Amino acid sequence: MKIFWCIPETLFNSKEPSGHKKDRMALENEIRKYYGSVEIETVGQKNQDKIEIYVMGKPKYEGFQDEIQKAITAVVAQCYGEPARQLLQIKLNYGAFNPNFVPKNDCSVNNQKICSISRNNNMKKKENGKDNEYNYEKLSYNYQAVEPRFSFEQVILPQKTLEQVEEAIGILAVESKVFDEWGLRSIIPEATSALSFYGPPGTGKTMTAEAIAHKLGKKILRATYADIESKFHGEGPKMVKAIFRAAERDDAVLFLDESDSLLSKRLTNVSDGSAQAINSMRSQLLISLESFKGIVIFATNLVVNYDKAFLSRLINVEFTNPTATERKKIWQNHLKTDKIHVPLAADVDVGFLAEQYELCGREIKNVVKNACVSAALKKREIVSQQDFITASIKAIDERTRVNSAKDQTKVGDNASSEEKKERLKEAIQRKIDSGGLSAKLGK
Repeated sequence: MKIFWCIPETLFNSKEPSGHKKDRMALENEIRKYYGSVEIETVGQKNQDKIEIYVMGKPKYEGFQDEIQKAITAVVAQCYGEPARQLLQIKLNYGAFNPNFVPKNDCSVNNQKICSISRNNNMKKKENGKDNEYNYEKLSYNYQAVEPRFSFEQVILPQKTLEQVEEAIGILAVESKVFDEWGLRSIIPEATSALSFYGPPGTGKTMTAEAIAHKLGKKILRATYADIESKFHGEGPKMVKAIFRAAERDDAVLFLDESDSLLSKRLTNVSDGSAQAINSMRSQLLISLESFKGIVIFATNLVVNYDKAFLSRLINVEFTNPTATERKKIWQNHLKTDKIHVPLAADVDVGFLAEQYELCGREIKNVVKNACVSAALKKREIVSQQDFITASIKAIDERTRVNSAKDQTKVGDNASSEEKKERLKEAIQRKIDSGGLSAKLGK
């Protein structure tokens, strides 16, 4: 979807091309959630005193016009100062009125025309006189890194696990010495750490990935197999390459969750295009891992499904359910910190809760939430020990029921014993009525 950003000559010439590029990136980050993929072109115009933004297409959903206008206005004010709000004119869905609209660019920066310097157009390359079939650079802007939400102060891990993680990410701190001064770059071109976090759900894999990004002072780019797979044949490898490119562009820690589908064993009996596409995607992942500079983290609950070719390239870190000592620290992190102000009754004993209830970190978080909500709904001003006990018992009961649940699609296997008896009786009676059973008994 095309957007033209028309700027008066004085403002246009006040910035270098790199400044215009940053402005476009800021605008895209704000409105991409409304439009999906967008292409923004900066246009300088003489004899103009307004900042005009023409949004040519419709948003994905109706009813967000006010939010879109506010988002665009905020970006313009950020780029050109608060007074620019008074100069701004926004025209939404302009393509419905003038589908062939293309504004004239008659300004220049440093004597260089930047009439088609939109991020997407500028990246377009040609091969053999034809446009490249798929532009990885352009596709990479579908993935954006974000600020990490957690730090290591919030993550409770066994000491062995913590040491493994710290050693793995330490490669960036000693890169210059090890790879340049000691010469390892001649055999290992890039300083890369690829980690595999595996273990039961709720044991802190995602939080640890975000804490790593926080410690390194980087953003984190989160993706899952669903972000990579495509219904279109052959696009999987391109998605893989684009995600790694996005992480490089944003200098971000790359976190690939639910990666057992992505790193599972490659198919040996390849008989159709879909199987070939899956193998191509996994091969591209191996190539991208070899050339990526930075930290890549894979997370899974099913490490047994991994291809050995991937496992040999990863630092494998096991996440286990917390011990009673670790559970106590997790309870404290959810109830007694500077940022958390849960009004606790005098009888609340996190040591007892940690010893009595074998909950993982995610379950403790949910128990705290449920106990607080329950107390608030009952119009009470404090949360008691009984609230946490009740919520803990419910959490364990829910886990037990889920783990023992049967496949509801198999009606016969889930039928009650009485139903099975009745069906057996009916089958025998039908045999007797037809004479088949008597014949078999020799009567």
